[in-house]
Amino acid sequence: MNHQESLSDPEMTSGRRGAETVPPSVHREPERHLTVGQHCTVQKSGGTQLKLVMSFPNYGQAIFKPMKQERDEETNFNLYYFSDFERHNAEIAAFHLDRILGYRRIPPVVGRLVDVVKDIKDVTTDHKLARTFFSSPVGNTCFYGQCSYYCSTEHAVCGRPTALEGSVALMLPDLSLAIRRTWRSPWRRSYSRSKLAKWETEPDYCSTVKKTAPYDKGTRLVDFIDLAILDFLMKAVYLHS
Repeated sequence: MNHQESLSDPEMTSGRRGAETVPPSVHREPERHLTVGQHCTVQKSGGTQLKLVMSFPNYGQAIFKPMKQERDEETNFNLYYFSDFERHNAEIAAFHLDRILGYRRIPPVVGRLVDVVKDIKDVTTDHKLARTFFSSPVGNTCFYGQCSYYCSTEHAVCGRPTALEGSVALMLPDLSLAIRRTWRSPWRRSYSRSKLAKWETEPDYCSTVKKTAPYDKGTRLVDFIDLAILDFLMKAVYLHS
C-alpha cells in the first residue's frame, strides 16, 4: 500500500496518539475465515499487481491482497524497487505501526483466510477475472487476474486447496458519504529505469514544495513527513524512503 501516494484531509484522518504493542496475530497465520457473505468480488482497477475489491451487504468495501510468497522469503536485492511481490502481511504490519506511532491515518487491516471458490470465483461479476481460474496439477484452485506484473499462470495465486491467506483492508466510505480530497506525492517515484524524478535531480526541490499549495500552509507537509517516516520504518523501497 502506497501510504504517501495521496493524503486525505487531516480533519478526516487525524486521531489520538498513544503507545501500543503489535498484536501477536500480525506474525501468526490467520485463524479467522471471512464469514460475512459479500455481494461480489472483482479485481481492483489500476495498480501494478493483483488486488481484489470485496463488496459487502452493508455497502462497505474492502481491498483483498492475496498471499504471494512465504513470510520468511527474502526479496532478491537485485530486483528493481517496483518489481518485488507486494506482501499482504506488510499491509497488516503497517496498520499496527501506524497505531503505535499515533498517526491513525491507515484504515483497519486484518489477516483472513478466504475460500477461493466461495468468496471469489462463485461471486465475481468480473468476467476477465473469472477466465483466469484453473485447477493446479495437485488439485488446488488458482487464479491470476490481469495486471502489469505477475499476473500469469507462472505467478498464479493458489488456495490450499481452496483456502487462501491474505490481508483485508477497509476502504474509506464513498465520496458521497465522506467528502475528501487527495493530492499526489511530490516525492513520488518516476517508476522508470532510465528517467529520474524531479526530487532526484533538483537540489532545491524541497524549498519549491514548501512554497506550493497545499504544502505551503498548515501542517500538511509535516503530516506528510510523518508518513515518510512510517514508510522508511516499513522499508517500503518502492516509495521515497
